[in-house]
Amino acid sequence: MRVADARRRMSRNDERILAFLREHLDELAFHTAESLAQGTGVSAAAVVRFARRLGFGSFRELRDRARGDLQAVAGSDGPVPREKAESMLTRKVRRDIENLELLIRTLEAPLRAAADAVASAGTTWFVANRETYGLAVYAQRLMHQVRADVRLVDPSFADPLRALGADDALVACTFRPYARQTLELAAHARSAGARVVMVTDGRSHEFLDAADVVLAVPVESPTLLLSFTAAVCVIEALVAQVAMLDADHTHDMLDATARFVAEQHLLVERPPVLRPPRPGGRHG
Repeated sequence: MRVADARRRMSRNDERILAFLREHLDELAFHTAESLAQGTGVSAAAVVRFARRLGFGSFRELRDRARGDLQAVAGSDGPVPREKAESMLTRKVRRDIENLELLIRTLEAPLRAAADAVASAGTTWFVANRETYGLAVYAQRLMHQVRADVRLVDPSFADPLRALGADDALVACTFRPYARQTLELAAHARSAGARVVMVTDGRSHEFLDAADVVLAVPVESPTLLLSFTAAVCVIEALVAQVAMLDADHTHDMLDATARFVAEQHLLVERPPVLRPPRPGGRHG
């Protein structure tokens, strides 16, 4: 009702916020003005103005109202709206599939360019901070199987990047809210002449001026958290693309790794047989 009354007075930013909330209404109860602004691509001040335009004294008042409505629905025995009846898992899987399908239409050419940058690099560096760091760890662990010199930058100790040069490539992962250190290190890599590949959530960010290749990945999710399902897909596809560019080199790398693992007895061919404990015996 409030939205209908305020619709005629809504700005373009208001419409963007409203469109986002229609897809993520359950999340409103947990957002701050700043986090909602990050999700919609507007300023925190625009979020506050949106709340006031709906008749609330502040964004907090709007959020508290959303929390109250959410608790009321959770404790109600009445009919549940269709979108509420679907499980969170169902809604997330559906959105992840949509995100993955979008990759096919947007990332074929950028992925090839990113693979060329990595394949031609003397050293490939992976950098990320905060929650996104896990993506960089996974990417480095995959890429090291097919390239000889692949390094992961520890967010607490970025000093090794002093050795980065014009023959290198840096793959930087950053998603909202964007980590300042990641952006600064990407800019440093560009100034050093290295090729920079940015894995992020859009193509319109000003910080992308430091990038040679942008892998724009959709991260929208019906949950409170961003979804990195599509990002993982892109990382795996990038490694596979690099591997195919020089099949002989990839074969040699995989063979050398397999021999090293076997010589050092790092893995077992079959899981050990676990015998059940004896009755009354001690558990080891």
